[in-house]
Amino acid sequence: MIVYRVFIKGTRNYNMRARRIVKPKGVLMPIGGGEDSQVILERIIKETGKRKPKICYVTVATTSPKEAAQKHKKFFKDMGMTNVSIIHFDTRKEADLSSNLEKIKACHAVFLGGGDQLRLSSLLGGTKFIALLKKRYNEEPKFVICGNSAGAAVMSDTMIISGSSQDALIKGELELTNGLNLIDNVFIDTHFTQRGRFGRLIQTLTYNPGVLGLGLSLDTGVVIHGGDEMQVIGTGLVVIADGTSIQYTDLTEIENGDPITVEGIKMHVLGPGKRFSISKRKLLF
Repeated sequence: MIVYRVFIKGTRNYNMRARRIVKPKGVLMPIGGGEDSQVILERIIKETGKRKPKICYVTVATTSPKEAAQKHKKFFKDMGMTNVSIIHFDTRKEADLSSNLEKIKACHAVFLGGGDQLRLSSLLGGTKFIALLKKRYNEEPKFVICGNSAGAAVMSDTMIISGSSQDALIKGELELTNGLNLIDNVFIDTHFTQRGRFGRLIQTLTYNPGVLGLGLSLDTGVVIHGGDEMQVIGTGLVVIADGTSIQYTDLTEIENGDPITVEGIKMHVLGPGKRFSISKRKLLF
């Protein structure tokens, strides 16, 4: 889908009659953590449109890559998927090895495994690897990027790298940084209901009310088409927080270490199968 943005006379971009904003053609699937799910893998296969797609499993987020690779290759094999490649590296210069880039070029789906999202952002950010991944996601229908736990959190343009659930509504207790920006203006938190991460979502929205907060439970995720329309998959709940209706917060008035006051956050809770529009910020029926 192509959206045309109109510019007003007198602005810097007036001479541009219209600017094309191209939505991604691929499919994004952030998962909230947990063990491998047959339902979720079946959905990955369905979204590729292939009976036996080539899957590339990326273990960069973990410090135990051999164990992670063995575990997931066995799970894929048990599901009848034998065409699975593995990518792991521990330095940025290894990211752009031709062998890694060829695996990304050849696969139908990339699966970003769990671990530490800071490893993913610091090792992938600014590389040919992530540029190729984004290019395929933006340009190729049915190309799938799935991420579990840390692999889901790093998809957004802003992500948490530290901050407890208990102190999440204390100013200064969350540490945020840039993610890989596979989706704009959406913040993703995982293990959401199990670890009581409502406060983390609320403080992030208070920092920037224009960002939509997405809290994913274990064994639960969303399938996002065109960077906009999403559907809940798995067995648990998805919590969506919308800060555009915030009427008041004292965030800029208080000191670090003080509790935050905020009024007007809108919350949605979605069960399996439910659909939601990110741009319209409403349920779809």
